[in-house]
Amino acid sequence: MNFSSFRDLSKNLELCEKLFIDHQIFLLKKDYEQALLIFERLYDIRTIHLKIMEEKLLPLYESALNEFPKGGKPLYFIREKKLILKDLNKQMRFLGQFVLHPEKVELNLVKLFEEYAWLKDLLDHHDAREKAFLFPTLEKELPDEQKKNLLEMVAMDYPDLNLRFDL
Repeated sequence: MNFSSFRDLSKNLELCEKLFIDHQIFLLKKDYEQALLIFERLYDIRTIHLKIMEEKLLPLYESALNEFPKGGKPLYFIREKKLILKDLNKQMRFLGQFVLHPEKVELNLVKLFEEYAWLKDLLDHHDAREKAFLFPTLEKELPDEQKKNLLEMVAMDYPDLNLRFDL
């Protein structure tokens, strides 16, 4: 995977949106193993993306600005990351237990989809924050050579996803 700008990282987020919908469709079709496999893909991409954001992008964002715009404080990104990971992990555990032990774990799709609505809102909000503050700031503030090197390094964190998923 190649990135020519930080906005290109949004391609992974768009893929996650598609995977989330596909996951829900397979739940409705009662193809629970496929639903779990798709959620695992989403989980992998999201956790890698959040790790890149926190470890590689946020430190540069913090050093690029002396004052952060309203809604663009680094702390907000970190808090959202924690909430996202907590919810993704919760759903991954539940889905895994349900697929392994369907006789012991009740699947209430209405309740699950309500939880997904909250998670989806959180993901959308976080993605919008990245697109509004993080990516444009890095595009504007980093020298071209540093941007190029960073984007190449970030792309290296995604290669196994290219092999496993249709991007």
